Amino acid sequence: MTMEEKAPLGGMPIARAPEWTNPLVGMFALMAATYKAYGPESLPILSEGMKHLGRRTGEDMLAHELVPKDCTPTEWGRFTHQLMDLTGMYVYKEIIATDTVYEFTVPAEVWPYHRPVEYLGAPEQSCDISADWDRGCLETVSPRIVMTQPECAGRGDAVCRWRYELVPSND
Repeated sequence: MTMEEKAPLGGMPIARAPEWTNPLVGMFALMAATYKAYGPESLPILSEGMKHLGRRTGEDMLAHELVPKDCTPTEWGRFTHQLMDLTGMYVYKEIIATDTVYEFTVPAEVWPYHRPVEYLGAPEQSCDISADWDRGCLETVSPRIVMTQPECAGRGDAVCRWRYELVPSND
């Protein structure tokens, strides 16, 4: 049996495993520990670290042609659905899909991080900090796309809402 034919350990891919094995939970754990040790002053450093990782990830995405350079918000948004699957968020709904705006939501009841964030004592800014990875990717992949999260289950909203919007060029 080759590696390609080998079934996932336990019969399920890691993304479908319990939330404690999820890679984003690991990021929340590091944010919580750093915040507890160094306080609010650590938040900008954590944010920049995630952006830095995102920039490098964006370079790799382009090198492997996973997403086109200067993609549209909809191209990027639909690509992120694959990333959502990797982090255990399988239920999402497109709200807007144009060449200038893409928006989708994940209902709070299926957001897989409520228990881990509470257990770990992650700072309330954890979702914003983890989203800085996406912002870093966009700085490399398509710098004219601005990502916002007008609603977030981690902040108590009914949905997580991601919005990608193309800003006018300064040319």
